[in-house]
Amino acid sequence: MESKTMEPQFKTVNLAVVIILSIVTLGVYLGYWFLKERNTLKLMEKGRVIPIKLWWLFTILLALSFIYHFLGPILLTPYGDAVFTSFDMIMSYYFLGLLYYSVFRMRDILQEEYEDVTFNPWLLVLFHVWYLQYKLNRLEGKKNDRQNTKEAFSQ
Repeated sequence: MESKTMEPQFKTVNLAVVIILSIVTLGVYLGYWFLKERNTLKLMEKGRVIPIKLWWLFTILLALSFIYHFLGPILLTPYGDAVFTSFDMIMSYYFLGLLYYSVFRMRDILQEEYEDVTFNPWLLVLFHVWYLQYKLNRLEGKKNDRQNTKEAFSQ
């Protein structure tokens, strides 16, 4: 009888969908992407913590910012608009810090888990989650090819 171990499984998503959703939602999808992968990341972390609770907070703040960009000038006075714009700018820098911290932690986790994966740091800085999703899609494809080969030889 075979014992099944909990092997981390990342979700494969079409890269074009990830890019379009993150642009259309003005970054809200980036927070959702990390939250969607949180269970897999918890299995793999081994001391390299990706702050999921902060991703919850920033996803909510990004959603509020998204709504503000469309309804803010209509609902707020000029003073309220200026205050919210200032808050939005400050939170954007914190979001970028969290994004790059999480992306590079995830790179470390993936390189520890899979020996054959390498990341170009410049592509990681420029394309962050998009580049990670590209690499994850390739990893899952390789994993499926290896599993199909093992099944073919075992029969």
